[in-house]
Formats: sequence, C-alpha cells, structure tokens
Amino acid sequence: MKNLLYIFLISNALLISCSGSLTKVSEEDISVSVDDINRPNFITLNNNVVNDGKFDDVKWQLPSGEIIDSLRSFTTYFPQKGDYKVLIHFTKGNKKTVVTKNITIESDDPYYSKGEVLVWNDEFDGNSLNENWWFNETDIHVNDEWQIYTPGKNINISDGILTITAKKEGEGQKYGDYTSGRLNTEGKKEFLYGRMEIRAKLPDGRGTWPAIWMLGKELRTIDWPACGEIDIMEHVGYDPKVINSALHTTSSWGATLNSGKTTIDTYDSDFHIYGLNWTADKLDFYVDSPDNIFYTYNPIIKNKDTWPFDQPFFFILNFAVGGGWGGKEGVDDTIFPRNMYVDYVRVFQPK
Repeated sequence: MKNLLYIFLISNALLISCSGSLTKVSEEDISVSVDDINRPNFITLNNNVVNDGKFDDVKWQLPSGEIIDSLRSFTTYFPQKGDYKVLIHFTKGNKKTVVTKNITIESDDPYYSKGEVLVWNDEFDGNSLNENWWFNETDIHVNDEWQIYTPGKNINISDGILTITAKKEGEGQKYGDYTSGRLNTEGKKEFLYGRMEIRAKLPDGRGTWPAIWMLGKELRTIDWPACGEIDIMEHVGYDPKVINSALHTTSSWGATLNSGKTTIDTYDSDFHIYGLNWTADKLDFYVDSPDNIFYTYNPIIKNKDTWPFDQPFFFILNFAVGGGWGGKEGVDDTIFPRNMYVDYVRVFQPK
C-alpha cells in the first residue's frame, strides 16, 4: 500500500513503562512509511506485531494530544519541518507499554507553504467506516445499472485501505444479480472550494464502472442537474487506461460537453491520485500532481446554468456494474469479484 519513507527520519522505540511482565516492543516492531515520496509530510506508522497476538489494544498519541485507536497503523500529517514525538500505547490485559517515536521532518509541505492547510482527511485507519463522516447509500437505482448497493457487506477497511467490492450474486446479466457499495458524505462533510485528492487503485474488467465524484448540497431542494455534479474520476472497464472527468449542469448534462480525459497505463495495478483544484473561478482536474492538469472548466459566462459551483458539495465513492455507460459493451461475468481500493480522501483549503 505505501512505499518506504525515503526522507531523512530519526526514529527510535523506547520502553517507557510497563506493569508486570510484558513483551518488549523493539524499534523493528514499529516501521515508518509514506504513501508517496513526493508527499513525505504524510507519515504512516505501522505496528508489525499485532497479528502475533502480543497486544489487545494500540493507541497512537499525537503531539497535539489527540489519541487515535488503531491496532495496525496510523497516518498523520506534519505540514511543517521540525521534530515531533508520537507515543504508541500498547495494552495486553492490565499491562501497558508506551513506545516513543521521534520523527524529524526535513521540510515544509510545499502546498502548506503556498497557503494551503489540510482541513479534512480520511486515511481509512482502523477497521470500520467512520459513520460521523460517511454513510452507506442503498436505496438508489440510476443509469440502468445492474448492481444493488448493500448497507455494508461490500465495504471493508483494513490496513489503511477502503475496499469496495462488486460481486456477482445471481445468474448475471440483469439488475439485482450483482452487489456493490456506495458511500457519501452528504450532510456530514461538505466543502466549498479547495484542493481535493483521492488516492485510489481501480478495477479492470468489462462492465465495471467505478467513480469518485461530488454533488451539490442543494440536491434535495433543486434536484439534479441544477445542483451541479463534479466527476473527479470515472472509469469504464471496456475502455481501459482512460480516465474521465466531467461537469454536469443545466447547461450541459448526461453526455456532457464539459469533460476531459487522460490515460494511465497502471490504473489497475498501482495507486494514483485523482485530484481537483476548485476555486471561485475554475475547476482544474489532474492526476498524481496538481501540476499535471488534463482538463479545466472555466466558462466565460457564470450563472446558475453554467456555474452551480458556488455552494458546498459532498463526496461520493461508488463502484457500479453495467449501466448506460459502464455496460455499453456488456458485462463480463467471469471477472467477479472485483475491487476498487481507496487509500485516502484529503481536502486542502486556503489558510
């Protein structure tokens, strides 16, 4: 999931205290990694001993005092250079060991230096969905898709990865013969402007249709497409390597004219960042780096028909099967199950 950390990092593990006899945690038991060597300010600390049954509980205490409960790993963000300490509390029964990890960050996050701050992120640590941020959307059938969205059985969180699995449950080739998952943050996490980044690995196979997108919070009052839709990433399995982004408004929707595309050879084998830089003037879509823009939406005339993008939007992550676009060239039933993997969702906004 995450590449080894290549920046200069000072780390050690020190047994602070314990009650009674308890397996000692060595430096080798706590490894450090980052998801992208070009973004080394996001640090992931990995506990490598949980599966041995040595501990019942692990908590990660940040320099701010915030405590995160996660047995396997924890990802945190240090935007500025400096020395930091993270305390890892290991518990077995009534015995406790505290390990200190001393981390040196060599440089500021360049985007932080440019005036951006991380305002929300889900690194999918732990082993369950954060229901304060997300909910499973189930009672929805759109675009002539064939899957049924379940309340949770097609969603898994493990080792810092969200997995959405599409399964063939019936004979196939019709609605209801497949199940999958759809998550959104409506009413929980909604944002107006900012840089949105989602790191994901996509499924392959004819008939798959994963998407990372956003809808305007006014959906329930003015309906679609008047509320606006931002498709950060859409991929259809019959057109491998092609990544699509689009905008839907009352001026152009459905087979919208406002769209762009790029190609990624390793869309199904490697994680890539699917990004949106959204300001009051335009929306830039990019892959892997904010400098790698492949489509910009910036209408000359901005009104309610062309620019509903002046209100907060919420995230949707879903994996469809078939449908008007995804199933345009049929669905290959031999491919299932198939997985869509999401490493994180991050939102940056100006300070």
